[in-house]
Parts: sequence; structure tokens; C-alpha cells
Amino acid sequence: MTEQFTTKRLILRPPVPADAERVAELMSEKDLPWNLGRAPWPYALEDAHAWIQAATEARAANADYPFVVCTPEIGLIGSCGVVPVTEEICELGYWIGKPYWSQGYVTEAAEGVLDWARTELNIDQFVSGHINDNPASGRVLMKLGFSPAGPVTHYVRARDCDVEATRYVLGAPADIAIESAAHYKRPQDAT
Repeated sequence: MTEQFTTKRLILRPPVPADAERVAELMSEKDLPWNLGRAPWPYALEDAHAWIQAATEARAANADYPFVVCTPEIGLIGSCGVVPVTEEICELGYWIGKPYWSQGYVTEAAEGVLDWARTELNIDQFVSGHINDNPASGRVLMKLGFSPAGPVTHYVRARDCDVEATRYVLGAPADIAIESAAHYKRPQDAT
């Protein structure tokens, strides 16, 4: 399985422990964890180490395929990856550091990850979503060819509350997109 690949401007590779400081630096901008389901706020260096360790273990178990997004000039600017939802469907997730918003990086990285999943995992059905007060993420999904599947309410750890969100599909059934949003649960409900 290909571990690292490039797009026109980016290098995507698995996260490594040396990435922790940069991940923590980028995630220190409240807008990032505020718009992600499972990231804490405030975000500390220990959180970055825990994410990298969990990502490494999940990747080894073929349960998650996260990549860090890098440019040759800047280095690490974000993350993008897929998580299997069923044997035929993966969920796409991404974040890009705030200084790099509105430069097409997240769309380019996501296109690369989707192509990687099609080739390496033989997956061509995807789900994703965004919190409604983050419409830019919805525009990215639409650029990638996703279609809205419907509204959901799910927990956002950084906000410590439920939020309204919209789920999307790319070749996948809408009900799978809606049902897979259930993985965003309050910590006490996760067991």
C-alpha cells in the first residue's frame, strides 16, 4: 500500500511523532477544533501526540488512513484522510491550518486522498459532512462532487455541545451518511 503520495503542490504522508509540535501550533487557532467533531479545545501538545499515536495504531489496523498535508516550502499545513464506514464506503475528513485557508489546499488534498482510496482501498463511495456554521467546508465538498444527504445533529467536543450539521455523499447511499454521523458522541455516551 502506498504510504506517501504527491499532488500538484502537496505531499501527503502518514503523521509521525515529530509532527506533534506543528499540529499543536496549527490547532491552537480556535476555529480549527471548533469546526471538527472530536478535537478538544484548548488543543495542547499532548493532544497532538495522542492523535498521532492513535492515527498510527489505527492505520496499522487498517481502521483509519490519515495523512498530514505538507507543502515543500512550508511543511505541514493540515491533515486529510479516510475512515472506513463499511467495507464499501469511507468517510472523508480534513482540516487545514487557518493561515492556509482559501488557497485551494484542502480541495487539492481531498482530491488526492479520494484518488488514493479508489486505487489503494478499491473504494468509490464516500460520505462526509460539515458543521452548518462552517459553510466553506460545504463548498469544498461540492467542488469534490459530493451531494447533500441531509441534516444531522451531532456532538462537537471543542464546543462541548450538539451542533447542526449537514452530511454529504459521493456515490454512497444517503442513509449511510446520516447514520455514520453517530460516531460523533459525547464522551459519556461513547461506551
